Amino acid sequence: MKPFEYGCVVKGDTFCPRPEIESLLTSNMESGQNTVVVGERRMGKTSLIMSAFSKTRRCRLLYVDLLNIRTISDFCDRVASAASRMGTGRTFLQKTLSFLARLRPTLSVDPHSGMPVVSVDSHLAEHVSSFEDIIAMIEKFAEKDRVVVVFDEFQEILKLDNPEQALASLRSRIQFLSNTCFVYSGSVRRDMVRMFIDYKSPFYKSAMTLNVGAIDDASFIKFLQRRFSVGGRKASRDFLLKVLDTANRVSGDVQQLCDAILIETEGKVELTVDDISKGVQLVLKQESSAFEIQTENLSKYQMKALLAVARFGGKHVFSTDFIERAGLSSAPTVKRALGTLVERGVLYYHEKEYKIFNPFLREWLTRI
Repeated sequence: MKPFEYGCVVKGDTFCPRPEIESLLTSNMESGQNTVVVGERRMGKTSLIMSAFSKTRRCRLLYVDLLNIRTISDFCDRVASAASRMGTGRTFLQKTLSFLARLRPTLSVDPHSGMPVVSVDSHLAEHVSSFEDIIAMIEKFAEKDRVVVVFDEFQEILKLDNPEQALASLRSRIQFLSNTCFVYSGSVRRDMVRMFIDYKSPFYKSAMTLNVGAIDDASFIKFLQRRFSVGGRKASRDFLLKVLDTANRVSGDVQQLCDAILIETEGKVELTVDDISKGVQLVLKQESSAFEIQTENLSKYQMKALLAVARFGGKHVFSTDFIERAGLSSAPTVKRALGTLVERGVLYYHEKEYKIFNPFLREWLTRI
């Protein structure tokens, strides 16, 4: 196993534990307390949820990734496919299909993973009433053991046609379930707030909120030192603080940078600050094509605003100084450009500051 893992669900020795928040989440799962898990991308939310679930007793997991759903039928397909993988054997699959009989499900196999894929009739499923069948299926699975339902990237439901109606219908059915716990995970903070904290939303105050931020430096440094030792390296506290600063303390990006440093320092034992720049250079080499694609369709004004955030930071973006340094004409122009960048997932707004999701994209922008 590699000392550092990223871009996937991390577990075992390559997962940096967060005992306090894990314990609370495990307790919520076992007691049936619905929970909202909010944090920016690559902060390790999914790995955290899976680690917490692994400590539960007599619970079954229904994990549903909702990324890029566009229709109610997409939602139903994702839940149905996830449900089909909760057990094994032909009998279990047949039982899953029978629970969804009204939606005329069909079964196929993913040629890459070999896992079952369930699709429902798109015409029958394209109405909010189909949520009734989906929730009824979950209720059947929860008759014996508690089911923990994880809706990952739950904010994607806002992209459905008439999302408020969809949320209202889903909430009206979820609230009557017993022996079931829902975990709603999301990486777009403003959308998750809109759904769970805005009093106008059907999901208002329907779940406890857990914010997943950066791992505290002391715990993360101890973890990283252990992982570097597995790779035959010695990493000082000052060295690792610089690593954390460089990767903006984003868990996945920290592990990616550490992996790159390992590659670039083969045969070396004692790591120095100079080795960090070698790791960054390798990451930029690996990611530059993706960054070019991500920015090639930006307008002139959007690109200027993005470059300015990368170079000067995302505070006071409507000040005369920021506008002039960005080469833009007015505050409304800045506002429109930044708003589009947020919608496209390049930036996010938190604690009165616009921030670039990917610290390596920020570094790449400062070099072009």
